[in-house]
Parts: sequence; C-alpha cells; structure tokens
Amino acid sequence: MSNLIFGIIASAAAVFSILFSAWQIRQLTRQTVITNGIAAASAIYNSVERLHNVGTLIFQHPHLNKYFFHGAPMPDPGDEKEQVLTLAHMFADALDYGLMIKSLAPGTNEYDCWDYYVAGMFASSPAIRQAVLDHPSWWPTLAPHIPESPSPSAMPQN
Repeated sequence: MSNLIFGIIASAAAVFSILFSAWQIRQLTRQTVITNGIAAASAIYNSVERLHNVGTLIFQHPHLNKYFFHGAPMPDPGDEKEQVLTLAHMFADALDYGLMIKSLAPGTNEYDCWDYYVAGMFASSPAIRQAVLDHPSWWPTLAPHIPESPSPSAMPQN
C-alpha cells in the first residue's frame, strides 16, 4: 500500500513539475516578446535620433538644405563643398544604421517606411548618392539601395 501512495505522490509531483515548467516557458515567452518590442523601439529611436542630429546641423546652416532635400548638385570646390560632403557622410551613416537595425533587430523588419525614406533621400540628394557611390564599402547596408536612376520617379510609392 505504501508503494501505491508513494507512486501517486511521485506521479502528482511529476505532473505538477511539468505544468510548472510549461507555465515558466509561457512567462518567458511573454517576457521575450516584451523585451524584443522594447529593443525594437529603442533601435528605431536611435535611428531617428541620428537623423535628427544631422537635421539639426542642416537647420543651423539652412543654405545647405537644398543639397539634401531639393536635388541641388554638389557645390564647386571650397568650404561649402566640404560642409556638404561631411553632412552627406553623416546622413549616409544614419541611413545605413537604420537599414542595418531594420534587418537585425527583432520587431523592426516590418518598418518599411525606412526603405522609402532611403529611396527618397537618394532621389533628392546627389550629395548622399555620390558619397555612397564613392565609398560603398563604408556603408554596406546602404550601398545596395542606390537606384539605377537618380530621378525622383524612381522612388517607391506608398
């Protein structure tokens, strides 16, 4: 009789252990989903923050705006050209980072607006296009996004 009672207790303990393990796995799965969501939001925030930093510099020098948002060709050699190239490199860094994060961080792969933004920047900024064309290995995630034709009509539509 004691063997039967011991067997029932052992079986109940085994069932309880399995149920408890299942509950722990469920909680871990929920925690992972939440953590991935927070990581994705943080990664997206970092991408946008990088763009804001470049935007702040352009805001402080509004005469450079045309080289990034209005299709103006690169200026002639001089101080302004150096400023445009520096900002183009910074813009390319931010765009490359955003694309890289989109491809790596769980929960960001559906962030397609980043692809459209990159296409729009390539269409409106010969300076960014030229910087990436000159040094594609510097921006390995961004370089494959350079369009065949730099015209705004090549931009993807939402």
